[in-house]
Amino acid sequence: MNTLGAHEVLELHEVLNETIQGLNTLQLYRPFAREGQLQTMINNHFNACTMEYNNMVQLAHSLGASQAMPQRMQKNMVNVRPFATNSFQPMYGLHQPQTQAPVQNTDQIDDADVALCLVGCHKQSANMKMKATLEMAHPVLRQTMQAAANKAADMAYEAFQYANQKGYYQVPTLKDTTMNTYIHAYGTTPAGTPVRSDNYYM
Repeated sequence: MNTLGAHEVLELHEVLNETIQGLNTLQLYRPFAREGQLQTMINNHFNACTMEYNNMVQLAHSLGASQAMPQRMQKNMVNVRPFATNSFQPMYGLHQPQTQAPVQNTDQIDDADVALCLVGCHKQSANMKMKATLEMAHPVLRQTMQAAANKAADMAYEAFQYANQKGYYQVPTLKDTTMNTYIHAYGTTPAGTPVRSDNYYM
């Protein structure tokens, strides 16, 4: 008997297919990484994504066969090392940004392209996996998908940290007056139980 809903199977199919494309993309970009830290990061990300893909495939097969999922595999999905550094201080502002354009041949691909590819791939992956999480009815599959989305977000942020430090991914800022106007345009509201007005239905 099937233990997954139709929407869960379709979402899982999309996530697994996207993961394959992501792994293939990392394989394509890996030879163009020249800096040691970037090479290590892309290797770590590739290995983590491969393990996650295999675990998710095994989970899908187990659930499709109406078998219980070993708890050990679920722990492996959750207890992964943090990829992003909480002590990171991003560099804000634009510092002589260069004009961006597609490369004309593969010889022009450099560390900046590799780092920004990592950011983009993991952002797309996190977005798709979190969307899929919201459609999951099976609790174990939902938890696994949510953990995968969080890990993709962490890897995207680690890649952003590297790109930001190198000046590849700059963060533009607003004027102080504009920023303060936006930030202070909102106020707090008291917590409590909502009260229906007498003329609610009028």
